[in-house]
Amino acid sequence: MIDKVFSVTGNKITSFIIDEDSLKFSSSTFETVDEFKLAFDKKLSLATKVEIKYNAIKSIKKEDNSSEISIVYKSALGISMDCEFAFTDTSKNQLFFIFLEKERFFSKQYQTLSPIRAVRNHLIGLLAIIGVTIFCYYQAINIANGTKEKTYNIKEIIFYKTVEILGDKGVIAIGLIISGLLVYKIWQRFTNPPNQVVFLPPLE
Repeated sequence: MIDKVFSVTGNKITSFIIDEDSLKFSSSTFETVDEFKLAFDKKLSLATKVEIKYNAIKSIKKEDNSSEISIVYKSALGISMDCEFAFTDTSKNQLFFIFLEKERFFSKQYQTLSPIRAVRNHLIGLLAIIGVTIFCYYQAINIANGTKEKTYNIKEIIFYKTVEILGDKGVIAIGLIISGLLVYKIWQRFTNPPNQVVFLPPLE
């Protein structure tokens, strides 16, 4: 255990503690570990809370040129889950890794990703961008033709207003720019796959 609350970025998480039996993440911010634990143990809370038991961790990975750390673990239902986060102070990476090796006896390995693994998530992202672009294009056409049904949902109003301002050509242009950047990134990673450090739990 490390008596410190770490500031992190991730999906609905902003703070993180290294506890005795688990890693704990919260969407709230705290000054002390005691404050963190008190809030984390409350049953009724609107905060996002994630607890990862050490014995449920399958692997912890970090690519050389990325600040993001990925934890793959087994949930209480036996489903494989992942949690991605980054320390706002990247110097804390080494402190975390030393803890894993010295205190939890994780083994450290260095790997070079295969070209396919290096671009897998980016290809999924590219397909998603293409899908969203096509959807927005047809919405822009419907708005221009006056065939779009009215909505009273605030988020939908903002979305459709944005699409209306962009128009069908604007939607296509933005979609092509984003897709082009992703294709360039995919090509870079495919031709020069990154290295990563991997921490694996001790054998039981």
